[in-house]
Amino acid sequence: MPAHPPLTPDRELRATLLDCFLGFTNSQGLSSWLRDLGQDPSGTVDEKTSRIRATTQYLHMLPEEFPKQTLRYLDVCTAEELVEICADLGIGVSGAKDELYRRIYREVGFREGWLQRLPSGIQEVGKDAVLPFIRWYPIRKYMSYERDYAEDFDREMFDLLGEDLVHPEYPIAHGSTLKIDFHLGRPGSPGVGVEFKRPTNNSELQRALGQMDQYAHAYGPSLIVVLLPDDLTKAQESMFVDALGAKGIEVVVKSPVDLG
Repeated sequence: MPAHPPLTPDRELRATLLDCFLGFTNSQGLSSWLRDLGQDPSGTVDEKTSRIRATTQYLHMLPEEFPKQTLRYLDVCTAEELVEICADLGIGVSGAKDELYRRIYREVGFREGWLQRLPSGIQEVGKDAVLPFIRWYPIRKYMSYERDYAEDFDREMFDLLGEDLVHPEYPIAHGSTLKIDFHLGRPGSPGVGVEFKRPTNNSELQRALGQMDQYAHAYGPSLIVVLLPDDLTKAQESMFVDALGAKGIEVVVKSPVDLG
């Protein structure tokens, strides 16, 4: 794997986000924020805001801590507030609430060095280019079905790559009835295959493992499996990851973000 670029706090980004979060929070919310900081929660809105600015570590957090704290703050924002944040950051303001949430979080990844922006007008997708975005992509909540997770991911990849490079339910070979959840790249190109798996018992786990051989035959090292281990034991999860790793298949384990 290529070396990870250095992580660098983006002071302007952090200041913009803090301004937004403070501006969205009412007096009661500011008092709660101050209590979390171990500070006096009394006073006017302006006094509380000033006290938070003087004591919060948000602007100075280590890069490793900053993304999760940002998710905590984004998680309580309304759709309208997320639109305002997007506008302040100079990024797209269209889309549903979850799309805006993820777009802002992706911008954090770009600005603080976790992610590298893709070239403008990208024509083809490689595994090394898209894998960091799949790892970074946050899942907000538990869902009942595998396809529900895939629908959100479809919108994320569309936002990132554009419709020409995102093809859901893609036949892995001409005339094949077996389809992969996502082909990232142009139709007919090698591309990157992304398959979501949410096995709920050992039988489904074994069936998923067998199915991966067919996907690997089509995509080789450009196959990425996103495992949703909601209903698996840690032992089952480890077995699945190890079994696919032995076949040279990349596995990304994703669970809803634990915001604490």
